Amino acid sequence: KEGVNKPLHGRRSKIFCEHIRSLREKAGMTQRDLARALNREHGMVARIELGERRVDMVEAYDLFEALGADPAKEVSELMAKFRI
Repeated sequence: KEGVNKPLHGRRSKIFCEHIRSLREKAGMTQRDLARALNREHGMVARIELGERRVDMVEAYDLFEALGADPAKEVSELMAKFRI
């Protein structure tokens, strides 16, 4: 079982990063497109996808909405992936 203080590149972090990248690609967006939609710098999106920046729940919600995804559905999918 993963603890709260695991390294940034833990298994769950990698799953989250891959999930965000997959949603972005399915939405036909570039990292720059997503950054614009979030009113943030491009580097922030790149760091999230590389696992170099953690995301809190409020940011995750904003990411999902900017990607045209249902936040509740995406969180549910992530929780299932985390359990595997």
